[in-house]
Amino acid sequence: MLRITDVLDMAADGRATWTLRLEGTLKGEWVRELRRSWRRIREATAGAPIRVELADVSFVDAAGKVLLAEMYRGGVDIVARDCLTAAVRDEIVAGSSRQGHSGSTPKKGSRAWKGSS
Repeated sequence: MLRITDVLDMAADGRATWTLRLEGTLKGEWVRELRRSWRRIREATAGAPIRVELADVSFVDAAGKVLLAEMYRGGVDIVARDCLTAAVRDEIVAGSSRQGHSGSTPKKGSRAWKGSS
């Protein structure tokens, strides 16, 4: 089971960031549900930043990793909250490339290395 919570963060300057907060296991039918949630927000936000927070994720299957990599390549920030999700995030980041990204592992402090915020 996977809980997906949509959170809209509004900065003081009026800029919005959408967060998809995930809790549970990202596998099977839940991968499709996350894809639907991501597409819905992406279509409704008109270019606002989106991030996925792997808040309390205990397992990610191969299809889940593929989707997270696709989301990352599409500009979504992947935020890890613990060692397991940090390892998943690092695997996705290392295996993906964004426009202008060399494919090397990012250095700490770069956009993809966000931890608890």
